[in-house]
Amino acid sequence: MKTTIVSTEAVSLYNSALTLTSRGEYYDALNAYRRAIDIYPKFIEAYNNIGEIYSQLGDSSHAISMYMQALDIERHYKILLNLGVEYYNRRDYQTALKYFIECIMLESDFLEGNFYTGMTYFNLQDLSMAEQYLVKVISIDRRHLKSNYLLSYINYEWKRYDATLTYLDNIRDITDDKIFLNKYYGFCYYHLGRFDEAVEHLQIALESSPRYGKFKRYLKTLTYEYKLREIGDLEATIQEMEEVMMTGKPSLQEYTKLSMLYIFKGEYKKAEDLLLSYKR
Repeated sequence: MKTTIVSTEAVSLYNSALTLTSRGEYYDALNAYRRAIDIYPKFIEAYNNIGEIYSQLGDSSHAISMYMQALDIERHYKILLNLGVEYYNRRDYQTALKYFIECIMLESDFLEGNFYTGMTYFNLQDLSMAEQYLVKVISIDRRHLKSNYLLSYINYEWKRYDATLTYLDNIRDITDDKIFLNKYYGFCYYHLGRFDEAVEHLQIALESSPRYGKFKRYLKTLTYEYKLREIGDLEATIQEMEEVMMTGKPSLQEYTKLSMLYIFKGEYKKAEDLLLSYKR
């Protein structure tokens, strides 16, 4: 924000407000900020911080009002971001997008601005535009957790399995969501025909859910060569297993066997849906 000459008294009130905010004394902080503005009406940082307090208090309307007053003084990229976030949280994505775009036009390498722009396009179901801005985030911070999650999802939907693996690799040692990570690793390896690695990662995913312990142990036997010996007539076995699924109460082993049969036949979506339906 622009450097301006502010009176000592206004700065003192501003600093006092910062201390009060850190203590959670929000209403006293608001009063201090307002007194600073009374002394110096163009105190843009004070307007912005008042907006942030209102946002924390859940008062979006007052937050927006304060950010707009700050923008009347200077169209600063961080204030544009804050204003966009208020509309984003209201799910008014088109209005939010307008402020996010202006934000990164002023500061093209602003990570948060690119991230929220990507998130907004994602929520608008424009995955191509979402990818463009999330890739920008990754170029700034390769290990940005949420961007790598979203890029993994987007590329998996587009059947770009090698690209999906690249984004998963970026976060494999920093994410706590081992189920997400290893599930996507597993299914990518399915699609790429790397069955042993697929089983390995699905096993890790299942280890995060103790109730799938039996499933985990069975997966250990599912090498490609072993299953080819076990299958016999592929089409006939699939038809038989599908009838069991429709008419009976299939066991865990039957769910697993049919999913792998689908994989060997190249019907990966059926395999995914079957495994996920069992988890549900």
